[in-house]
Amino acid sequence: MNGNPEAGSPPETWLQYADADLLLVQHAVTAGAPAGEVCFHAQQATEKALKALLALARVRPPRTHDLVQLWSLIDDPSRPAANEDQLERLAELESQARYPGDWPEPADEEAAWASELADSVVRAARAAFT
Repeated sequence: MNGNPEAGSPPETWLQYADADLLLVQHAVTAGAPAGEVCFHAQQATEKALKALLALARVRPPRTHDLVQLWSLIDDPSRPAANEDQLERLAELESQARYPGDWPEPADEEAAWASELADSVVRAARAAFT
């Protein structure tokens, strides 16, 4: 995967990056990796899938990690079946896993949920390309 996806890469490039992160999620789950790592890559896969959908609609994806903002920029019929609460929770889990603070590490159940959400968003993005 060459190129800088932030520099207006084709939608397919964003989808390739989303697929790569989703593959890491699947391997992390299978390997019994810490839940935080699963949540981090689930957030990344979701973000890149949303950016793929924006790029497919000829909207240059903004330089943000804000899943709700990205999701809200996608036209309703093309928007993956996720909601703002789910996307906000996924972002919280990713932050809990990546930055020290006075919060608990994500639990295995949360990692499983994050994995399923990422999978559904990436599948929805992939379906838009067919």
